[in-house]
Amino acid sequence: MSLSLITLITVATFLTAILSGVFGMAGGIIMMALLLAVMPVASAMVLHAAIQLVSNGWRCFLWRGHIVWHVTPFYGLGIVAGVGLISVVEYVPDKATALIVVGSVPLLALVLQRFIRLSIMHRGQTFVTAMVLTFIQMTGGVVGPLLDLLYNNAPLTRQQIVATKAMTQTVMHLVRLVYFGSLIPLLTGQQGWPAGLDPAFMLLFMLAAIAGTTAAAPLLHRINDNHFKYLSKILIVLISLYCLGRGISMIYLTNP
Repeated sequence: MSLSLITLITVATFLTAILSGVFGMAGGIIMMALLLAVMPVASAMVLHAAIQLVSNGWRCFLWRGHIVWHVTPFYGLGIVAGVGLISVVEYVPDKATALIVVGSVPLLALVLQRFIRLSIMHRGQTFVTAMVLTFIQMTGGVVGPLLDLLYNNAPLTRQQIVATKAMTQTVMHLVRLVYFGSLIPLLTGQQGWPAGLDPAFMLLFMLAAIAGTTAAAPLLHRINDNHFKYLSKILIVLISLYCLGRGISMIYLTNP
């Protein structure tokens, strides 16, 4: 991995962390789209999972006292079932498919929230949703907007939602890291960990994420609630449409 690419990823990690810190979304989607543009799918999945694993893991540690533990076994079983389904076919999506999934997930969530009322407190719903989200996570790397559907109607505090979501996502990213970093290379011979990436550079990416999150705090205080909700919805739709259009163009255009 070249120095210019490492610099690009570091800067992008910082900027997308600011974006996520201000709007609570979009940063992970943009980061996934960028990584898909500059490296193979499996490598992009591994790097994205590693960055998100540390981010969510740290958040999980900070809010550990608020985790709603009794919902986690059913979510964990759903993750196991989802990994089992995708492992049977040893599936690694191509870039077009991954981009289409990245673009479709937020748009699908906007539509489903009008018709579906899920709750993470419901064992059956938690298991089935976790299984489906795991499959989607392995395909596109992003499930945040759909995951929110599980929490919209749950009788939980903000702290409990943040802590429990961070915990389940930590497990999800760990599974994705193992799947694309170890299992897929073992079974298919495809490269997992990005070539030439010294693990020491991962520390640089983590520091960039922490710095971006910290820098977002004063910006968040300057945006009122109405502007926040309006701008975040527009932002996520625009990003999703770009990823969706890019993925479709890669399928139907000879020279994407």
